[in-house]
This record gives sequence, C-alpha cells and structure tokens, in this order.
Amino acid sequence: MILDRIENLPLYEQVIPGARKITDAFSVSEPGSAPCEVREKNYATKPDEKRRFEVHFHTIDLMMVKEGAETIHLCAMDTLTPAEDLPGGADGRKMDGAPQGTGVELHAGWFCAIFPGEAHMVAGMIHGVQTNVSKWVVKVPCAPAFAVEEER
Repeated sequence: MILDRIENLPLYEQVIPGARKITDAFSVSEPGSAPCEVREKNYATKPDEKRRFEVHFHTIDLMMVKEGAETIHLCAMDTLTPAEDLPGGADGRKMDGAPQGTGVELHAGWFCAIFPGEAHMVAGMIHGVQTNVSKWVVKVPCAPAFAVEEER
C-alpha cells in the first residue's frame, strides 16, 4: 500500500504504470483521458458491520479522493475467509472478516494505492462520524511481479 498526496503520484510511475497520465486526467476531471479504467464513486461512509473486504489479484486499486474522507482497513488476504467472486468477472473476490489490520485515513487530495493480495475494506467512518466521499477508483493493471495467485 502507498499513501501520499495526489500531487506526488507521478513519482510512483515505476510501480504504478501511467501514474503521470492518471494524475493529469484527475487534475482536469476527465476520467476518459486516463490510460486505464476509472470508476467515479460517491457514497456515504458506513458503520463497520456494513462493510466488507475485497482483494484483487492482477490490478492495483488506486483511490484518489476529491471530497470527503474515509477509513480504509488493510490486511493480508490470508487472514480472511474467501467469499464470492466480484461481479461481472472483475479481478478479485470478496473476503469475509471483521475490520482488522491497519486502519488508514484517506482524505481529499490524497491517494491510496492498494496492491494485489492486500485485502481492503473501504467506506469506514472516521471517529464514528458519517461523511460523504467522492473519489476515483482507478483499476491499474499491475506488473507481473506484483500479481498474486488467487486462493480458493
């Protein structure tokens, strides 16, 4: 996992392919000009019992916050119970388990890069307060060295 300010994202080009182009697209709010898939997300943070982990095997989840803040829990995928595949044949699966591992606060103007094998649970409230989050989730294909084998 990498946590840093969005303005520093181009410094990570060696491990996040297309980082400079993604940053440029984000700065002008043009997801179509990013070199990979961008999902624009808007949601309210939730209590822990309404959140779930997921993990990816071949993509980096690059989360770039425009507005709001959330807690993201991260842990090794082998500490959780594998559940259903992600819908539509997307890379990854849901994982069952209570919030655990490291809780990271992701605020507007910051990004978090979550690598294959790093289970993550998004949309957590900060200090028990519900807020709204607006962010990009960029699905960056990872280098083969970062890919992990899917556990069944």
